[in-house]
Amino acid sequence: MNNFEDLQNKWKNQTTISATEDGFQSLLKSVKSIEQKQRTGNIVLTITIIILVTFLFYVSGYNSTTFLLGIGLMIGSLVVRIAVELYSLKKLRTINFSKESNTFRNDLTRYYSFRKYVHYLITPLAISVYTVGFIILLPLFKATLSHGFYLYILCSSVAFLVLFSVFLYKQIKNELYKLKQLQLDGEAINL
Repeated sequence: MNNFEDLQNKWKNQTTISATEDGFQSLLKSVKSIEQKQRTGNIVLTITIIILVTFLFYVSGYNSTTFLLGIGLMIGSLVVRIAVELYSLKKLRTINFSKESNTFRNDLTRYYSFRKYVHYLITPLAISVYTVGFIILLPLFKATLSHGFYLYILCSSVAFLVLFSVFLYKQIKNELYKLKQLQLDGEAINL
């Protein structure tokens, strides 16, 4: 019976790791940063949609099926991307930081996996659909714009796509790094 009492005393006297206020605040700050960047991204995408719709009506593009197809693909890809980001924000907000450590870590791991899916599948697909929509518009631009302005649009759009892709790559890399760190921090502070 002495062995049982020794074991019981060791169990009672073991040290537990609990979340520190600083660790918890750091965790919340990282999550808020990710949330803010997603919101900012949605605002930029929404403004782009407004510009595209305004352009559609400004040039009376609704009279041309080809124009509608091109602009529709561009707007549609942005709408899908915004919907995915809103869903992602909803998922992020449902993670309960005061849950038991394993539950929190599992929730964060699921969210991290979802974001990887978004960044490695949905984002490239959305960019591809947007680009296809733009390419569909190029013959119409060539037919209706001066040669110099058409070349300007062509060159600037290629430059924009390259710069945007580099920027997006850095943002995705940063977000996934932060999420991975949150996962590790969640384990370290044992929420």
